[in-house]
Amino acid sequence: MFTSLIARLRQGAVLALPLLALAACATPTPEPPVVASTTREMVAAVDRVDARTRTIVVRGPDNKPQTLQLGPEVQNFAQIRRGDRVRLHYEEAVAVRMAPRGSRLEPETVVGAARAQPGARPAAGTVAATRAQVRITALDTANNRVSFVGPSRVERTVVVRAPELQAFLKTLSVGDRVDVAIAEAIAVRVEPAER
Repeated sequence: MFTSLIARLRQGAVLALPLLALAACATPTPEPPVVASTTREMVAAVDRVDARTRTIVVRGPDNKPQTLQLGPEVQNFAQIRRGDRVRLHYEEAVAVRMAPRGSRLEPETVVGAARAQPGARPAAGTVAATRAQVRITALDTANNRVSFVGPSRVERTVVVRAPELQAFLKTLSVGDRVDVAIAEAIAVRVEPAER
């Protein structure tokens, strides 16, 4: 349903969202962004289906029941049966780079969605991307912690876990401006039970 966000980032595709618009700022040869990504996938078996509430109970590899509410974007809900497999795919990509001196990156959020065609197996997915320029207010490189203020003027503190971003963190100073773009994709697909 979705090609990899990371593959599209590395190919330079715009993803129908402004993720690499970071490169379009004021300098003639902007620094390429540092990109870090995570991908998770879970396959679970459908244990129960409740058409009235549009919920399904699935059991993943740990065999613990988990209830999923599937909204109207998951078409063909009536096709879901006990024993079917649900594949959940989550991908997140973060791109950061030092903001060129004097540049200003307007904050922007873009959201997209896709769903299965009528008659096809139930499936849906969403992609959301946000970009903004932030100002570094505090750094703790020993604990990979950074505080920043974005366009909303609210200070946030995050722990940086990705090694690529930890290396980038060590190049920063309080007061630096950083262009940040974050993209998330979530896809849900129901596959028939193996017979």
